[in-house]
Amino acid sequence: MKTKYRLRRSADFRAVAAERRSAGDEILRVRTRPNSVGHPRVGIVVPKRLGGAVERNRLRRRLQAAMAGRIPSLGGFDLVLLPGAAASTTGAMALGESLSQTLGQTGTLL
Repeated sequence: MKTKYRLRRSADFRAVAAERRSAGDEILRVRTRPNSVGHPRVGIVVPKRLGGAVERNRLRRRLQAAMAGRIPSLGGFDLVLLPGAAASTTGAMALGESLSQTLGQTGTLL
């Protein structure tokens, strides 16, 4: 993903968490917050309980790849992706389906 589509500052992550708007399933949870930038910004938080650094970074890259194709269809929202324990063992297709479903539930799709 391009840098302009990334959520980078911890204050932005905290603002999305404070909004308390989220949807998800056992694979993935998505928190959202409207932004004034006009395009989506995405942050990914992979907790240490999901494995070592190699496993967490692999999961983060898989989520980035799944989001990259969906960026043009998203509105002006800040999104934080929180993978669950099942995300580590889930295939790419199921991860993409879970992402599409949760984005649809949050109302961020155009």
